[in-house]
Amino acid sequence: MMALIRSLVLLASLGAFAADTACGQGTRRGSSSRRAVSAAAPAQVSGEDDTVKTVDLGGRKTSEGTASGEREGLGDVPEMPRETDTEQSGLDSLSLIPSLNGGRLDAAREAHTSTRPSARTMALLIPAPRGPILDRHGEPLAVTQVAYQLALRFEIFENPDRSRVVEFARNCLEQAEISGKAWTFSDDQFWKHYEHRRWLPLPLTNVIRAEDAEKLKDKVKNIRGLQLMPIYIRYYPEKSVAVHIGGYVGSRDKLPTGPINHMDPLFQQVEGRAGLEKEFNKALTGTPGVWRLMFDEDGNKILDELQIRPKPGGAVVTTLNLKWQRDAERILSRGKRRGAMVVLDCVTGEILVMASTPSYDPNLFIPNISQKDYDALRNDPAGPLGARAFQGRYPPASTFKVLTVASALKNGKITENDVIDCPASVTIGNHVFKNWSKVPLGPANCVRALAMSNNPFMYQMGLRLGAEALMDTARAFGLGERTGLPLPDDPGLVPTSEYMIRNYKRDFMPGDAANLSIGQGPLLATPLQVAHMMAGVANGYLPRLQLIKQIQDGNSNVVYAPRPQEVQRPLPDYEKALASVRKGMKAVIEGGTGGRARLSYSSIAGKSGTAQWGPEREDKRLAWFAGFMSYENPRFAYVVLHEGRPHETLGGGAVAAPIVKEFFELEKKDIKAIIDPPKDDIPVAEPVEETSATEAAAIREQGRVPAVVPDNLPPGLYDPEGMEPIKVHEIPADLDDSSDAEIKATPVGGVQRSARRTAPPLSEDPSAAPLAPQRGDSDYIPGLPRQIPRHLNHTVPVTSPAPRAPMPADDIPMAEPL
Repeated sequence: MMALIRSLVLLASLGAFAADTACGQGTRRGSSSRRAVSAAAPAQVSGEDDTVKTVDLGGRKTSEGTASGEREGLGDVPEMPRETDTEQSGLDSLSLIPSLNGGRLDAAREAHTSTRPSARTMALLIPAPRGPILDRHGEPLAVTQVAYQLALRFEIFENPDRSRVVEFARNCLEQAEISGKAWTFSDDQFWKHYEHRRWLPLPLTNVIRAEDAEKLKDKVKNIRGLQLMPIYIRYYPEKSVAVHIGGYVGSRDKLPTGPINHMDPLFQQVEGRAGLEKEFNKALTGTPGVWRLMFDEDGNKILDELQIRPKPGGAVVTTLNLKWQRDAERILSRGKRRGAMVVLDCVTGEILVMASTPSYDPNLFIPNISQKDYDALRNDPAGPLGARAFQGRYPPASTFKVLTVASALKNGKITENDVIDCPASVTIGNHVFKNWSKVPLGPANCVRALAMSNNPFMYQMGLRLGAEALMDTARAFGLGERTGLPLPDDPGLVPTSEYMIRNYKRDFMPGDAANLSIGQGPLLATPLQVAHMMAGVANGYLPRLQLIKQIQDGNSNVVYAPRPQEVQRPLPDYEKALASVRKGMKAVIEGGTGGRARLSYSSIAGKSGTAQWGPEREDKRLAWFAGFMSYENPRFAYVVLHEGRPHETLGGGAVAAPIVKEFFELEKKDIKAIIDPPKDDIPVAEPVEETSATEAAAIREQGRVPAVVPDNLPPGLYDPEGMEPIKVHEIPADLDDSSDAEIKATPVGGVQRSARRTAPPLSEDPSAAPLAPQRGDSDYIPGLPRQIPRHLNHTVPVTSPAPRAPMPADDIPMAEPL
């Protein structure tokens, strides 16, 4: 018995050591990376519910019964893989565990003898602790813990008979009720275990958490034949937060029940079944250890040693901001809403928030979930198992109008200043295509049409473009394809001529172009795709989306990190068009349908959308609000989706926009630190003699004009290379930054500008050195209104802060020790 106790202590200490190894680096947790158009008439703004039903142009009669003719929303949840039911003992099958080299062992190697029934030599597999899944700051989403099961440890009876063995086992099973409900066993199962596996403990109960096991340990010590058997289990400390991203694990195999084979596991091994747990199962799975045991013919243990220590799995560090994710899910789920929210970094492409509601607690799946509990989740009409953010297919509705305008501008169908009459409806063939408002908007350019989400304007753009050209633009901005994230995201649907002929027995018609121009018809997208599209509108290029910040091996070495600020698709042909689109999206906030998203501390651009979706008999609406912020220097792209209940009246500006405002106001402190960071110290020149140039610099420091003169300042206004500054009274009163809209923004992080001269040397002698530093010279100081002549230049040397180097590999935040 003392030998058995020693083995238990060994396994428990092994479990504690391995858990510390997997998560112990958490003590080093730190930060891993820490022109609007005037508003339209009030009657127009009050009717911000811009939903319009898709006009049916004939063709295939679909069984889906949706306006698009395709499956919308979430797909069917697959059947759960058959696992061990928590109400069963898991001893009703005989399976052999593969050996370390991947092969299976034949019967000749079984540790069973008939001449010496109690003598055994065995090598058992110790499943390794699984590596953690972390957010960008090292906060844990999934960790491994040491837990326990009450287990039966048979004594070695001198002259065993079936009745005596079963009686002993039944007594222990009855005592195991102290932990709650124990499993059920037949007499045959007890006798079979004694006959083949009496040297190993037989689990009797579900998993007991460490804190509960601590309360039971004194009672268990006094019960003959019972022990607390330590095991590794997965634990999700945030419960339902980010569950659709992180996923869950399940048991890989049932425990074997026949004769002991080489490398049989001590307890059940797990594998990823969904989300990142499944996609990175290999990286998260550690290397098992080996425990060797030897018993003599009397059943006495004569060898008990840890031959190979289990090696923990690696860590997966995500780009998620756990605090933001938690807040987004809380806001979304208020009132039992069904919907999604995505926030991503326009510059780096990193996913910061990807929330879907409702959700579920993945701890229900640990170590196994019963079929009854799984069916309850699967049959829930709210669809908690579905990841709406990246698997839900929805008509993008009026959020797509930004691409309609961009396509029309890019293809030369209109200019920003073209004014088009916008009636209350447009007739195409035998069909009438209506606006969401019965009041005609009248003459409007593309900026005002976007601000008021006017449908007739978009219909006319669709007719001028044609459906093919419009869908080409949709594909250019990432619709109709998977995003490339390591998740099973849905590609959505961007129709082609081939698709129309195959499914509707006809090619595109003018009415199709009209439907598609307002984001309806056979056009479907996920919220993630719409957020990605908005990042492209904000940047002028599509960033490559990133969900993984890095992957570490079991020794905390970084084995994978994505390339920073990678461009997935440049969009140079849309540069000028997107400048006008961004103006329209700003006007949506300032005087259009998105006023409820206005922020107190930053500018924001957006676009509302409302559509009918789902089976037509259910009469459900969908509310969107998507865009980017800030308007002047885009850093975050976002989208909010709200699924309306049957017969519920809602609009994107009325329902989704306030969610955007609430979230960004809640994260105000964090966002301001990112979009308006503290200014770094810059070299300071000594005072110089007062001149007209220094007088002009003083004027700029008083705030009348920018202190730092941009490279692209209009000619004649001011030249930092030596031209005389203009007088203050000569500055046009209507000067603003509208010219910036024609300039492609430089990604954060900057690019090295090529050295060029914008003014000739002050001396006509080519051999003479210029009196003032030129751009590209070592003594040139960027940002000065006028360069100091070299004979007066006696600057005080100032050491600029060194750029932050990448964090060393051994200083990556990990989960805290358990």
